[in-house]
Amino acid sequence: MKTSVSLSRWVQQTVWPRRGLIGWIGYAVLRPASGLFGVGVTMRNLAYDVGLFRVQRAAVPIVSVGNLAVGGTGKTPFTLWLSRALSARGYRVAILSRGYGGSARDVTVVSRGEGPEVSAAEVGDEPVMLAKSFSGPVITAARRVEGAAAAVALGCDVVVLDDGFQHRALARNVDLVLLDGRSGPLLPAGPFRERLRALRRADAIILADQSDAFSSREPSGSALVPRWAAVKPVHRVRIRPTALVSAVAGRWQERPLSEMAGRRVVAVTGIARPEGFYALLHQWEAQVDEVFEFPDHHAYTQADWQRITRHARETDLVVTTEKDLVKLETFPFEVGKLVAVRIEPAVERAEELIEGIVGKAGLRAGPPPSIPRVAVSSNRGDRE
Repeated sequence: MKTSVSLSRWVQQTVWPRRGLIGWIGYAVLRPASGLFGVGVTMRNLAYDVGLFRVQRAAVPIVSVGNLAVGGTGKTPFTLWLSRALSARGYRVAILSRGYGGSARDVTVVSRGEGPEVSAAEVGDEPVMLAKSFSGPVITAARRVEGAAAAVALGCDVVVLDDGFQHRALARNVDLVLLDGRSGPLLPAGPFRERLRALRRADAIILADQSDAFSSREPSGSALVPRWAAVKPVHRVRIRPTALVSAVAGRWQERPLSEMAGRRVVAVTGIARPEGFYALLHQWEAQVDEVFEFPDHHAYTQADWQRITRHARETDLVVTTEKDLVKLETFPFEVGKLVAVRIEPAVERAEELIEGIVGKAGLRAGPPPSIPRVAVSSNRGDRE
């Protein structure tokens, strides 16, 4: 298996879990920097709390989806689910993102609800992925308050802010924070952007897990919730695979997950935490011949495509993530060979969560709820 691993990925794999002697040495070297990072975060939050830094309010309610740790908690799939759920109640919803990894700095309308109008190179991979799957506006803006104003101009009456918990310059009506069970210190010696006490700002806590079904066991992240935070609404969400998708004439079409069973595949990832993706391939009995692992938000090049296709000649599929598909689909892969695994959240007590958001945001009453539901068959059942 061939792997290209960045320094940041090595830190995540070795230093954060303190794996072996080199992991402990790296942790000891980086730990003082985590202390300095913590001082900076504390001072910044204090400046917002006492009014030294300005907080601007949009003309429409803002619902933020964020987390405390970097990467891989399922924020973007949950943002998409929430936006669809609010749309199903009759609200005109816009998704607003920073546009990480894109060249655009000004407000950019990625989509008006009919698919992306710009490339991932301009606005980043996640906004384009959202634009492929969401029937409402998707907007990117470095200054999120300007992005919210653009949403108002498009006739939207609520904005879902993707990865917005630390972006305090824009006031929000509802703050949802995802926890996924990771622990450790602040960056760079650990995965956290803020300490757990930041959950005091949250309106609800979402415990994210990647197991197959709701169970009686405690979900990932439950041990991290402080006792004082138990008074806040806590919901569990399972991030689960639902289909394969492939690009056909610029549009994404779903295919059954069972197509991977027994097939020789090349796995390609450019995400923060790909371990769950690899486990999923094995769960669906794919025979993984090669692995190409790139840094999160990687911009694929012609050389990358040539390496991947060279190793994929004798295999059946090149399997990647939806976030990577928006970039890889621009290359001339063999028809039907490049596929991505679609993942969607199944939310426990979903209607209760949406009711709480609607009430907290002060949204007008909409039509009877029609919460998006994800029906996932068992592995065997789907194949029979």
